[in-house]
Parts: sequence; C-alpha cells; structure tokens
Amino acid sequence: MAVEWISFSMWREAALMKQQDYFDIHGTPMWRKFKPRYYWKLKRQIGCALFGVPEEVPRAHLNDNTGYTDKELKKINKIFDIIKQCMQNHKNPKNIFVSFLFVCGRTRDAYFTVPVIRVPQFKQNNNLFIDSCGRVYESWQDYLENNTMPECLLWYPRNGVYSAVDGAVEVEFGISPAGRTGAKFLQILDIGGSVLGARALIAAQFWPVTLPVAAG
Repeated sequence: MAVEWISFSMWREAALMKQQDYFDIHGTPMWRKFKPRYYWKLKRQIGCALFGVPEEVPRAHLNDNTGYTDKELKKINKIFDIIKQCMQNHKNPKNIFVSFLFVCGRTRDAYFTVPVIRVPQFKQNNNLFIDSCGRVYESWQDYLENNTMPECLLWYPRNGVYSAVDGAVEVEFGISPAGRTGAKFLQILDIGGSVLGARALIAAQFWPVTLPVAAG
C-alpha cells in the first residue's frame, strides 16, 4: 500500500476547491422544486449524491427510471420517504422543495465527502437537514452539534447554505462532535504539521453509502 505525507493546508485547499465546484453546481437556485410527476428526477439526484453516477443507463419503468441497483434504490427510497415526511406540514406537501450540500471531512488518515439534504419549513421559517443515514436535524446548528461522524475535521458551506462573495464560495471549518469530546484528537492529528496518509475504513454505521478516500 502506497503511503504519502499530506499537510492539513493541502487538504484544506483541496476541500475548498471541491466546495467551490459544489457551489457552482448546487448553489443556485436556492431550492429545487419537484412535482409528483418528477419525483423520479429527485430520486436520481438523491442517488447521485449518495452513490455518484449510476453504472446502468436509466430506463423507463425500471428501478424508478434511475439506473441504480435494487440495493441502492432501497436506500434512495428511504431518504426520499423521509423528505416527503418533512414536507407534511407544507401548504402543498406534494410539491417537494430540497437543496443539496456537501460536507468535506478528514480523519487522522483519510478524507471523504458526505451529502446533506436541506428541506424548508416555511411555517417555522427554518430548515430541516437530512444526513446520508436518514437522520433528521432540526437546524444546521443541530446537525453540527449532534451528527454521528467519527473524530474528524469538517469543511462545509457557511450556515449550511451555499453562498458566495464575488463568486467565491463561503465556507466554514469545524470539528465533529466526536472530535470535540476527545482532548487528544487535535494533538494526534497535528493540524499545523503533516499527517501520514493511508487508506482507512470508516465504521459502516457512520458511512453506509460513502467510502472514504485515502489522504494522499
């Protein structure tokens, strides 16, 4: 297994470039609207966020016209059903509004990206956030304080919404709740220096649909 050294600053620069790409793709419009006859498009976008581009060409009347496998579609439908539940209190709950954002993370020896789906709550004037495991958070702050990620550094859109100043995406840096509870975490990670990068496996309960990439 090849092993390389990669500094925190190198990872931060790469994560920032990735967030810029995500802003250019997902930053506008603020919300994406899906009427019932276009639910299959929403399922495709959920699938792309979770798994990337499908291996099969989408076909009508096959796996909801998504191109994803039965196993993948089961997870897609789980997230889709949760989104629908979050729309129940809307004036017209059949029209679904969502926005996609992505969180870049870095453990001691691996880096990864996970999707988060934002759903508006117009009556309460706030947003719900759904992670890739289907957990629902009452606000962006709730997500930052209670997500179940392992000890890791985080790089994410400011306030959980893609925005930009003069075309440059606005991002914020943070630490996962698990990392904040471990006093030795930052010392081990050594943010100011270099970190030995090698392929690492994250426990399945944290990343059931996203495989981390080796840092380096």
